[in-house]
Amino acid sequence: MLLLQVRSPVRVAFISQSGALFTSILDWSLGENVGFSAFVSIGSMLDVGWGDLIEYFGDDPHTHSIVLYMESMGDARSFLSAARPVAIDKPIIVLKVGRTAAAAQAAASHTGALTGSDDVLNAAFRRCGALRVHTISDLFDMAEILAKQPRPQGNRLSIVTNAGGPGAIATDALISDGGALADLAPETVQQLDEFLPPQWSHHNPINILGDASSDRYAKTLEVAAPDPNSDGLLVILTPQAMTNPTQTAEKLKSYSKLGKPLLASWMGGVEVSAGTQILNQANIPTFPYPDTAVRLFNYMWRYTYNLRAIYETPSAFRLLSRLIPISGVQIGRRQQIL
Repeated sequence: MLLLQVRSPVRVAFISQSGALFTSILDWSLGENVGFSAFVSIGSMLDVGWGDLIEYFGDDPHTHSIVLYMESMGDARSFLSAARPVAIDKPIIVLKVGRTAAAAQAAASHTGALTGSDDVLNAAFRRCGALRVHTISDLFDMAEILAKQPRPQGNRLSIVTNAGGPGAIATDALISDGGALADLAPETVQQLDEFLPPQWSHHNPINILGDASSDRYAKTLEVAAPDPNSDGLLVILTPQAMTNPTQTAEKLKSYSKLGKPLLASWMGGVEVSAGTQILNQANIPTFPYPDTAVRLFNYMWRYTYNLRAIYETPSAFRLLSRLIPISGVQIGRRQQIL
């Protein structure tokens, strides 16, 4: 096992079962200015396992979230008993390979361990409060988002956009993955009617039209944010003739702490780059594509639901820990909460 500690404001502990991925991500992070509290290459886990490291970083004041690249579970009871209490305070985000038979075979040839039943692993991750993602980009995007924005209480999203197409794309991505469009409250619609052009969409997604100014964006967000039917907000901007991406970002950065998550999609390249930087520096995660932002919102509310499961009756959790193949009997010092 190799442990490298790096002090940085982001404070993410990255634990990887692949040494090559470990070095690649470290090299990438230097160029992208992404920081970590520690890098751990765990290998085949001959003497130190997931549970040991989760406990360690759960107590580490320099670590705010834990991300894992996992090929095999190993000692399942140690992982589950360690992850359950830590996940309450620090996000645990897992990229677990082996969902397909071919990938499971590749992982087995790499670490020499079985990957375990994927359905059972999914249930176990949910039950202990860990969040499973399926791409490397999602792994680190979620670590960043959960550090910058609060978790949504549900799956209902309000979308503010200056173009119908991106709003429709975001809606498809949201609903097809289990999310829902927020049903705007009558008082919200009434307030929007007072200042938006008559041609606005009058429903969610809130299309404020292609000539939307920065003031129109800000006022719309101010009205839409407190809507009781909404659990989160996504603001989409496409660069049009009357749109000022940089000025709009300046107007919106003061809304970074709404009590519910705020995500942004500044679509484009050079023209929106300054605005994207302003929003990211204001702790408003910003993405070039609205469907990417929506996918991450869906991860966010699922993570909330996973944490709620921690407080449910533990009988099902004990059953899950018996179903997963276990190598060893180490239980971990937090077993008492089970």
